[in-house]
Amino acid sequence: MTIHYDNLLTYLFELLSFVLIMIILSGRREARANLSWVLAVILFPVVGALAYLIFGNPRLKNIVEKRMKRYPFLDRSICRDKKCEVDVGELGRLITKVTGMQPVRCWNLKLISDAAEKYNLLEADIMSAQNYILMEYYLFRDDSVGRHFASLLEQKAREGVCVYFMVDGWGSMGLIFTNLMKRLRKAGVKTAVFHSPFGLRTASRVNFRNHRKIAVIDGRIAYMGGMNIGHEYQEWADAHLRFEGNAVNSVAGYFAEDWMFATNEDISENILVPKGMDCGDRTVHLIPSGPHQTTPMIYDSLFTVMNRARHSIDIITPYLVPNQPMMEVLKNTAKQGIKVRIVVPGKNNHPIIAAAGRSYYEELIEAGVIIYEAKDKMIHAKIITIDGNWTTVGSANMDTRSFRLNFELNLMVYSADFAEQVKNLILHYISMSESIALDELRKRPFYVRVFEGGCRSLGPVL
Repeated sequence: MTIHYDNLLTYLFELLSFVLIMIILSGRREARANLSWVLAVILFPVVGALAYLIFGNPRLKNIVEKRMKRYPFLDRSICRDKKCEVDVGELGRLITKVTGMQPVRCWNLKLISDAAEKYNLLEADIMSAQNYILMEYYLFRDDSVGRHFASLLEQKAREGVCVYFMVDGWGSMGLIFTNLMKRLRKAGVKTAVFHSPFGLRTASRVNFRNHRKIAVIDGRIAYMGGMNIGHEYQEWADAHLRFEGNAVNSVAGYFAEDWMFATNEDISENILVPKGMDCGDRTVHLIPSGPHQTTPMIYDSLFTVMNRARHSIDIITPYLVPNQPMMEVLKNTAKQGIKVRIVVPGKNNHPIIAAAGRSYYEELIEAGVIIYEAKDKMIHAKIITIDGNWTTVGSANMDTRSFRLNFELNLMVYSADFAEQVKNLILHYISMSESIALDELRKRPFYVRVFEGGCRSLGPVL
């Protein structure tokens, strides 16, 4: 009997396509997302199937959910002292209801809008460490900036300080096998890679990236926000936060979760908060997000507060690829006469994502949203303010990847004076930007519209 291998392969591919289509249709995605994956598998059986297994497979999300635990450690971040109980207002109460997260307190909250300032402050705090240092970055460059901080970590490790250093396997792919990582380990720094693309067990999970930028010193000081470690951040416009107080313990807790997920090592008992720490003078919410969550907490929080806006919404984001519900919120809010402003970079480090974002401009501007593009400047800050008294700064962009696929962390602040600082920074960004005119936008050539629309269709995985 003659075996026709071509026919056998054809049957196998058809069977695989059928099975994948059944799996896709059994999922809980939006109908358009399901249709896109079904078409990809039918039209491109091999490539479409591989893309789905890496980027769309819900089983991978289930794996993440099973391995990602919540620790009792995080309960210690909630200050139970009566003097720390402060009313967070309507928006804070809504966020607590929507996410289940309790507000925490911090003090010495500092908005940092310059990478050089952040690096100087972080260096001084690292050098002051006595017990432990936690560093977790999506992108850590092997350049002059990265090597400088690596040398600081080596020095502190040799002094007996316990140093934990973790990078994302996708964002810092070029760092994994470098001498820098070897030097850190040799000096006694404990290192970890979150979802390495070169690991047999983790290569298929690189679509779930750890996009957080965290540093914690001795449980006393925390850094978080949009700035990674690298030379380019000294040239970009970005935003980061430094704070002390009770909320630092929450940041350390999320690091402990991530470390456990990446290494199976529980370090929570090694990074206890110092006893008697002052809770703080500001009330905030620390909201994490990741593919292990039943519902995306950062997205749910933003969706909730935007629907409660009465006067203004200001959004600073490097990547504007919202889903349809978020688009409707922005458009309907602007139609009500509420001022909605969005500032994006005019010079983007990801041209395809920028093109996808521009495909949304026309309908947003038609609804009354004002869009600014910074002239020849990469803005990497992730900031949203509502009505001049609520602010969030963190690592999450205004896109589906940040809301549903990445591990992110945002700080939400209930403070009019802090919102005023953020407002001044937003006005600075606007001063170096140009508003997008609707009539000029409509003159875009047809081929540009086609390209932008094609990029927009990739929005869920960009």
